[in-house]
Amino acid sequence: MSHADRRLEVSEAAWRVIVREGLDRTTMRAIAQELGSTTGVVTHYFRDKDDLMLFALDRVIERTINHMQTCTQGYEGLDRLRQLVFSPLPLEPGDEDGWSVWIAFLGYAVGREHLMAEHRRRYAQLHEILEKELKALQAAKLIREDLDLSLEANALIAFIDGIGTGFVVNPAQFDPDKQKYLVLRYINSLLMLSPAQV
Repeated sequence: MSHADRRLEVSEAAWRVIVREGLDRTTMRAIAQELGSTTGVVTHYFRDKDDLMLFALDRVIERTINHMQTCTQGYEGLDRLRQLVFSPLPLEPGDEDGWSVWIAFLGYAVGREHLMAEHRRRYAQLHEILEKELKALQAAKLIREDLDLSLEANALIAFIDGIGTGFVVNPAQFDPDKQKYLVLRYINSLLMLSPAQV
């Protein structure tokens, strides 16, 4: 097994421990136990817990962006925006694991400036994707001309984060139909057309 594959295997073990135990109880020793190996094996691939968390965080973002790209293939215009916003939401069984890990990462980063800087960089990636999509829709005159697209991209990120967090805390209040309804209601507010015409 290659070094890169082994690092990935360790990060996947860390993911399982975080989902099961919470990030505060995710230690290098617990990850080693999950792997059925020694702590020395884990520290061979990652210097410390922060190093491992950054790698796992990269995997979360990579999966999210890849999923966004996959879900929007074959869609155009407003349908593409809808699919783009739906894609990171916990709409399918098992999606809550990714959200639980993401929320745990955010909490772990508080008070650790180097980790907060990494979170800001990753949010900037998502912002860039969403703003580009909104610019294309505005150029096609499908959404309002008076919109501040940078602000709207931030609003969409906050909207997605809010729904995902709400689902983890209280899934009954954010079942898939309610999530989709909230997304569509927000997107309708951006349109050139009235909601009845969508």
